[in-house]
Amino acid sequence: MASVQSLVDEGYIERSFRLGQRTQPVFDKGSGPPVLVLHELPGLTKPCLNFAERLISAGFHVHLPLLVGRPLERAPHANYRKLCISEEFARLEAGKHAPVTDALRTLAQDISQRHGGRRIGAIGMCLTGAFVIPLVIDPCVAAAIASQPAIPMHLGYLFTGLGGGRWMDALNISDSELQHAADVARSDGKHIIVQRFSADRLCPGRRVRRIASTFGDTAILHEYPESSWWRRTVQPPHALLTEEYDANEDAAHPTRLALQRVVDFLRQHLT
Repeated sequence: MASVQSLVDEGYIERSFRLGQRTQPVFDKGSGPPVLVLHELPGLTKPCLNFAERLISAGFHVHLPLLVGRPLERAPHANYRKLCISEEFARLEAGKHAPVTDALRTLAQDISQRHGGRRIGAIGMCLTGAFVIPLVIDPCVAAAIASQPAIPMHLGYLFTGLGGGRWMDALNISDSELQHAADVARSDGKHIIVQRFSADRLCPGRRVRRIASTFGDTAILHEYPESSWWRRTVQPPHALLTEEYDANEDAAHPTRLALQRVVDFLRQHLT
């Protein structure tokens, strides 16, 4: 597969992990503390890879599992259709345990073992934003970032800003997993960042505030402003660390600030 070869040519090492009844690739590169990065609904895209490269440049060893689609292929609609019937992803239903998180916990344990038992960081975004929450339960995961968790989504709200309701609080993990992870974080001194753009309609504010409230003092909540009227009302921003990242802006730009906070957070809890 040409896209896999492209990653290998960029210095990534390809391994595999078990996801349900199939074997999926996982790519790793870098040196330093290990970080598990879970890609967004569009897939393991170039913007996601760029984010991984920024973490690698900051001194981390990044592990990138491919959960759906093909490497470096952007296919949000095709991936959404696949995941809506996927048992591993609990058909994207709210409040349900997704078996993919069991596979990710096993992968996290394997990564820790490959790094001599070192504890790891975990980053989830969009589709996978809430998947890092069950990972907190595992002793090998020291810190987590839940970035713009987008499932479940409401297409009417996405396009119009109308259609609020209980779905805004919901997550694509079970309520018991959320509470268990929060209890473990408090007892074991673990911490989590929860973040989104304040204008994001895929990830409503009520959702991230619910996570932060459940985790209490072990959570850090960041909601980043969008200065553009057009972006706030017509094309709301979403992918804080990947597609929206602007390397040309100054350090105070929300995406630059979010990245620096993630890097500082991982350094604090992994080194």
